[in-house]
Amino acid sequence: MRNYENLVIVKPTLTAEEIQASVKAIEEVITSNGGEIAATSPMGMRKLAYPIEKNERGYYHVIYSSIAPSAISEIERRFRINEDLLRFVTIKYDTNREKAAFNGMVEKAKKAAEAPKVETPAVETPAAVEAPTETPAVETEAPVATEAAAE
Repeated sequence: MRNYENLVIVKPTLTAEEIQASVKAIEEVITSNGGEIAATSPMGMRKLAYPIEKNERGYYHVIYSSIAPSAISEIERRFRINEDLLRFVTIKYDTNREKAAFNGMVEKAKKAAEAPKVETPAVETPAAVEAPTETPAVETEAPVATEAAAE
């Protein structure tokens, strides 16, 4: 089995639940074809370099897996049929240097998944934004004009 990285871009018009269901379906395609998922890395909603099917944004998701080379053609065929995907790319890691890089990326993705997530508000509401009550006075040193400098 070889190491592969699949980057998929899901349509942004889907709801969060539909996006997660689509990602789970993509992972199921890999596992049903004999692949083992080492790690996943959700990259989130990002701006595309150019519009694809009139979409300016897309949900990026990376899947690191080990798959038999014969199963890749079937996995990519199923990706092409999936209408929720805007684009996908499959990258093969073959040489020892590439395998070391793959293992590093898998470890990095696992650490990112284990890290505690900080909840941030998606949109700031006007109630959450407070106007400063009083700005502190800033004292600056003004240049002192002396009579010697004036002459």
